[in-house]
Amino acid sequence: MVEKKDIEKLIIQNKKSTLKNHWNDVFFYNTTKYSGEIKPNELLIWRSAHFLRGAYPIFHLTFDQNAELNRIKTEKNPFHKLLNKISIGFFILLVLFLLITTEFKTAIIGIIGISVIGTLLYLVMSKTKKYETKILTDELKEAIETIEREKNPELINKPKTELKKEKIKEWTFTKILTRLLLYPFCLFILFFSITAFLPGAIFKSNTLGVFGIIISLAYPVTDLIIIFRKNKNYS
Repeated sequence: MVEKKDIEKLIIQNKKSTLKNHWNDVFFYNTTKYSGEIKPNELLIWRSAHFLRGAYPIFHLTFDQNAELNRIKTEKNPFHKLLNKISIGFFILLVLFLLITTEFKTAIIGIIGISVIGTLLYLVMSKTKKYETKILTDELKEAIETIEREKNPELINKPKTELKKEKIKEWTFTKILTRLLLYPFCLFILFFSITAFLPGAIFKSNTLGVFGIIISLAYPVTDLIIIFRKNKNYS
């Protein structure tokens, strides 16, 4: 079994898991393998992700009384938690602003539009976060397995069956149904956003139009990039 002192060697930057440190790792893209906080009976290990730098997970490693690894779980980093709270607060303030400063009918249309765009943005971030968390998890497990093999030479010839990367199925019934619903919906939002620039638009707003175009394209583009990358990795 791998002991705590062995995994501690993976931590290149020993620092506490604070909002300030994760803020720096988000905006300066820390590729160090790994940053981490060493505690008496546990380790917190992390590094930045490519697409969603602020949504990378913290790997929480716990050890038994013999200092042997017994569990790995993921949790949100402090910056990610703060970002979620800010996003919710921003949405509430934006809804209140529309209700106070515009006519009721216009405000309702705006709220629906913002809700739709927010939902698409959430789907994009959720899918990307799941994809990158899987990559980072496999990466950490492989690093731990390498340590275990170096510590136990008799395992060198043992095949890596337990950590073999499993190909995530992208064409299940649920995912196909989701794409059949969301892709046309994204096209509708794209069309509606473009018409926001035209004379006589139901809801004329250049800012919302630009934002809508970006978000309506973000989901299908991100989805296709992830599919192609997965096919490339497992081909």
